[in-house]
Amino acid sequence: MTLTRMQILLAGALTFIWIAPLQAQRGPYPSAPVKIVVGFPPGGGVDVVARLIAQKMTGVWGQQVVVENRPGAASILATRLVAGAAPDGYNVLINSNTMVVNQVANPNAGYDIERQLIPILNVAWQPSIIVAAPTLPVTSLADVIALLRTRKLSFGTPGQGSIPHLAGVYLFSILSKTEIVHVPFKGAVPALTAAMGGEIELASLTLPPAVPHVRAGKVKAIAVTSARRASTLPDVPTVAESGFPGYEVNVFSGFFMPAGTPKPVVDRFYEAVLKVMAMADVKEQLATLGFEPADTSGSEFRRLVPDEVKKWTKVIEAANIKLE
Repeated sequence: MTLTRMQILLAGALTFIWIAPLQAQRGPYPSAPVKIVVGFPPGGGVDVVARLIAQKMTGVWGQQVVVENRPGAASILATRLVAGAAPDGYNVLINSNTMVVNQVANPNAGYDIERQLIPILNVAWQPSIIVAAPTLPVTSLADVIALLRTRKLSFGTPGQGSIPHLAGVYLFSILSKTEIVHVPFKGAVPALTAAMGGEIELASLTLPPAVPHVRAGKVKAIAVTSARRASTLPDVPTVAESGFPGYEVNVFSGFFMPAGTPKPVVDRFYEAVLKVMAMADVKEQLATLGFEPADTSGSEFRRLVPDEVKKWTKVIEAANIKLE
């Protein structure tokens, strides 16, 4: 049997597809650039963490680590991308609890965290903050609740199903039993910009992107969602202090790799991130930006992920939230 030229070319192409991933693994990991995929636009809390760590990891490894933003559908697109990527350590996801919410509330999310992804570690917590437009006649959460009882207000978030969205729903709709209009944006920065410009009355978003604008007086800080006041904005009360004892919501900044990634590869990435997180300038920069330290134990994060699934399932069912 004589092979045609087309058959030979096709066989060569298929051989390359099969062999190329194996060749990438012949050298010690990483032997090629590593991509950290972010499911949100530049400037948000997760993106800030990704860029800081990528820069430092490049120095640790002597191998390029790049950040790729794949915003869309509250990080669903990025999560699907990495969940379906080759399990070789060259496509890494950094995401927040938003990915958990998507899986629970959106039947079309298209991924299963515990089956398709390996939780590596959480590098930092991000409290959320509720801010008000500069012209809104409020200075406290009590003022906001009182105003909501007289008229509807709008609140912007980094996206439908994001943790700041659920934090707002839980506070306003469930606990205070008020009506509020949710306005989803494609990230924290667009929501913050809309609040600064008075296009929306309130915004619920992670703390880091809000800190400089709160300090500059471009938005009014109403309350933070952590159990304790944020060290970067110590004058801003917590939601718990403002009349809702026990209220606490934090956003993780966690790394994930596709299921099936070899343990030595996962361990090498984990160890490199630990080196970065131990750097004094990294600790200082994250603290200045409004991040809170996280337990960087991989085992702790692996326990945290299923706990988050249970926690947000309760909130989503109570609020009857359905995402599409």
